[in-house]
Amino acid sequence: MAVFAFGANSAADEAFDRGVAAAKQGNMQEAIKRFTQAIRLDLKHSGAYNNHGYAYDDLGDYNKAIADYAQAIKIDPNDARLYNNRGLARYNLGDTSEAIADYTQAIKIDPNYAKVYVNRGVAYYDLDDYGKAIADYAQAIKIDPKLADSYVNRAVAYGALDDLKSATKDARKACELGACEFLQAMAQKGYLRD
Repeated sequence: MAVFAFGANSAADEAFDRGVAAAKQGNMQEAIKRFTQAIRLDLKHSGAYNNHGYAYDDLGDYNKAIADYAQAIKIDPNDARLYNNRGLARYNLGDTSEAIADYTQAIKIDPNYAKVYVNRGVAYYDLDDYGKAIADYAQAIKIDPKLADSYVNRAVAYGALDDLKSATKDARKACELGACEFLQAMAQKGYLRD
C-alpha cells in the first residue's frame, strides 16, 4: 500500500490512517469508505486520492482507480509515484500507450525511480519492442542492482530475441536475488546456455 502525502486536516488524516489500516488488513471496501471520508474532509489530500485509487485498483476497478490517480496528480503533479500508479492501472486496462506515457512522465520527475523503468519495460515488451524493454530493464538495474524483477524481465526479453546466453545470465542473477522460478523454468525446458 502506498502511503504518503498527508493533508493539513487532522480529521482527514485520521480517516486516512483508518483507511490504510483497513487496506493492510485486506478490507478494501472499508478502506474505500475511509479514504472517501478523508477526501470529503480535505479535497486536497492527494494521499487519500492515491490510496482510494489503490484500493479500487486492488479490486480490479481500474477506471475508478485512474480517476482517483488523475485527481491526485492534479493536486500533486510532481509526485512520480502517482504517474506510476496510474500507468499500472492503464496497463491493466490494456491501454499500453497511455501507460507508457505515464511511466515516462514519472521518469521525467524522478529519473532514479527504478521500478517505473521495469514497468515501462514490461509495456514495451508487450508491444514487441524488445530493444526498448531491455534498455529500460538495464536502467533499472543501473539504479537498483538488487531489484530482481529487472533481471527476470530482461531475461524474458532476451529470450524473445533468442539470446539464451544473456537470458541465462540474467535468470541466474535474479535467482541470486531470490527469484529462482524463471531459472528453474528455463532449466526444465532445456533453455539454459552458458
